[in-house]
Amino acid sequence: MSKNVFVNKDECTSCALCTDGLPQYFRMDDDDLAETHNDGENVGNAIVPDNDTAKVQEMIDDCPAECIHWK
Repeated sequence: MSKNVFVNKDECTSCALCTDGLPQYFRMDDDDLAETHNDGENVGNAIVPDNDTAKVQEMIDDCPAECIHWK
């Protein structure tokens, strides 16, 4: 079963760790804050298939701002 991931932009420090590591799920917005997406769709509520949940969990664990969360 897939999971949804989002970034709490109020806590984002713009380090770009997530966007560099998993650009298929994370990108920087116009304010230089991270946001989730699926090829430009589902902005702020990216759908992560089972085969990538471990990779996204690693980004969640490594985020210095602790601003990435599962829904």
